[in-house]
Amino acid sequence: MKILIVSHEYPPIGGGGANACMNLAHEFKTQGHDVTVVTTWFEGLDRRIQEDGLTIVRLPSKRKHLEYCGFGEMLSYLRMALAEADRLQKEKRFDAVMVFFAIPSGPIGYYLKKRYKVPYIIRFGGGDIPGFQDRFRVIYKLIGPFEKIIWKNAAALVANSKGLKTLAEKFDCRKEIQTIPNGVDIKFFEENAEKKEAEEYRILFVSRLIERKGLQFVLPQLRRLQKACKKKIMLTVVGDGPYRTELEHLVKEEGIEDCVKFVGQKNKSELQAYYKDADVFILPSKKEGMPNVVLEAMASGLPIVMTPCEGSEELIDGNGYVAEAGAFAEKLETLSKDSGLRMRMGQRSVELVYERFLWSGVAKEYGHILEKVSKKE
Repeated sequence: MKILIVSHEYPPIGGGGANACMNLAHEFKTQGHDVTVVTTWFEGLDRRIQEDGLTIVRLPSKRKHLEYCGFGEMLSYLRMALAEADRLQKEKRFDAVMVFFAIPSGPIGYYLKKRYKVPYIIRFGGGDIPGFQDRFRVIYKLIGPFEKIIWKNAAALVANSKGLKTLAEKFDCRKEIQTIPNGVDIKFFEENAEKKEAEEYRILFVSRLIERKGLQFVLPQLRRLQKACKKKIMLTVVGDGPYRTELEHLVKEEGIEDCVKFVGQKNKSELQAYYKDADVFILPSKKEGMPNVVLEAMASGLPIVMTPCEGSEELIDGNGYVAEAGAFAEKLETLSKDSGLRMRMGQRSVELVYERFLWSGVAKEYGHILEKVSKKE
């Protein structure tokens, strides 16, 4: 099957959605499909990469940052990608299109269907669903009617968690929305799963540094947590973004410079060491789709403390705690005092990955949908 994947983010550009796109593209290729990815170019990257069965086409846009982009930058990608998708369709005659995400890439799937009768499926990521991000509130109102048309014409709609499906249904429930979770590369992270006792109690946070991720609610709890713990605590913050300055200012304001370390954005190979050195992983996010960083932490054998955001229902099952961000200190204190509990929860994290979250199984589920919709057309 010839599959076109359209995504404005693909590693090293973007976050969890980009990671999902990359892993699915490689799994589709491994399963024997001919895959083409149309994505964004950034300085220092190749414009076109061809492997056996996988082609990655990167297009110039107005994107200024690897980690995040604004709506205007998304539109600049859409304009370039629409023309490139049209050219590629004439050349390769795709059987189906996979769209990451309804915004900004949805119009490309819609165009290819109307002009060439190529079916498309939409894989939601979170921010493409009206109501997910406060910063796009006005934009959601403007594009909402057009987005409903794009959803209606899709051959299938897929959310990566039950919570995200519920949010999508609040916006438009006229079409069935399926759920397929994210996955994780267990072979890459599993070697980190064996943990050793250290002098410090090591807490890890990995994410884009934006307000929605909720780290500002945890930082004020660290001094109280330090007083309750027998060991010195250290929170390592991996990632970068527009909210970093605010967070660094809060650290100084709270007088916890000795408890928090900002290390910036790290690539996948560099991340291994941070997961390996950690005792527990936290995600105090307000909203998510299904956070890839939690899956990576689970594959690395870490217990998880996360908020009841989208994805928590599937991810936490005997391997950590779901709590409001303001109550993280209590859960972190419990884990700090019981190394056996941390070990058992970490082992359960790895078990869950094998049971539910391997990319090979996730790709097969998407593959079945793509084959089904292509045959209908």
